[in-house]
Amino acid sequence: MFDAVIIGGGPAGASCALWLKMLGFRPCIIERRQVLGGLQNDNPYPNKWMAPVRDKTGFEVAADIHRHVMEHDIVCRLGESVTALEVVDGGFRVTTAGGETLLGRACVLASGVRPVKGGFAESHEVIIGPGRTMFNADFERQSVAILGGGDNAFENYIFVRKRGAERVTLYARTIRARREFLEKVPPADVRIGTYPVAPEIPEVAGRRFDRIVVLYGWEPYLPYARHLDLARDPRGFVETSADCETSIPDLYAIGEIAQRMHPCCATSMADGVVAAKAIQRTLEQDAVARFAERVRRAAASDPVRG
Repeated sequence: MFDAVIIGGGPAGASCALWLKMLGFRPCIIERRQVLGGLQNDNPYPNKWMAPVRDKTGFEVAADIHRHVMEHDIVCRLGESVTALEVVDGGFRVTTAGGETLLGRACVLASGVRPVKGGFAESHEVIIGPGRTMFNADFERQSVAILGGGDNAFENYIFVRKRGAERVTLYARTIRARREFLEKVPPADVRIGTYPVAPEIPEVAGRRFDRIVVLYGWEPYLPYARHLDLARDPRGFVETSADCETSIPDLYAIGEIAQRMHPCCATSMADGVVAAKAIQRTLEQDAVARFAERVRRAAASDPVRG
């Protein structure tokens, strides 16, 4: 029986586990990858947004997260995916693909997000989502269609251009990108409205391309929790209270699956801290109640003290 079973070892899950360990509790992380760090393992770009991190790539940030957790001897089940999460008496039962069963007084959902595929299948001609595949792709003298209207779509338009693409056209149903990116993308290269896609050709709105890049955003990764009656928002992200607790008592959701604020490493790690402190309050309330009862019994059995 662990004090908390944390599903996912990215910035949010690792932060939660570290705080629980430092607070004197026994957490366990279950992570489907062989290493901790989450989507940072797919991020080759320097991170310029976190004040204490100076130009480290996502790869380096992920390696630091992994090393830090391991140095604290936190129990980790690496290379294991979760197949079932159940509410049981006294907490939660988590079953892994390897057949192991773990029990936790609390459970923390930190399994992150996956790129929205939009019905497409990844291939040499179709790239889905940003990250390692996008970074390693060859765009020299190619024609590229980018599908999506958010920050990722506009930022990767700029990236593909810098990689030597001959022609880049951005297709968006609506525009949601921030001003910095809008100022760097020529309006003549943007199409707003609906657009038919034939990925097998590949073709978008009747125009042939060498590559199609699908950047439709992210969706929560929670296949193991489909049967749970979790409150969710219209996009499927888990709704939580201010202390990251879900609609199920003692079940917490942190990081990008909750989207309580702007999703990034810093906010994900902050969520981990908030959840850890909430779990501490719950577990220590029980401990205080038990200790107070022992004090009362000791006083009752000792006439002098009583």
